[in-house]
Amino acid sequence: MISKEQAIAIARQKIVGEVTLLDEDEPVTVTKEDGHYVVTFVRRNPPGTRAADYDARLTIDANSGEVLKFLVAS
Repeated sequence: MISKEQAIAIARQKIVGEVTLLDEDEPVTVTKEDGHYVVTFVRRNPPGTRAADYDARLTIDANSGEVLKFLVAS
């Protein structure tokens, strides 16, 4: 089983060249659900802005470290 830190590292590696984070200092949240980590690169939008609340969200298998889902905000 991979750790939370390993899930973040896998997610960071996966987004290289695929996603441009609006702010490198944006927080990363990790939740664990049903044997999967959901790693979210959070985006802080100005009040009243209608946009996604994340730059990227990845679902990673907690046993193998395989990226199962990769969502990118537009």
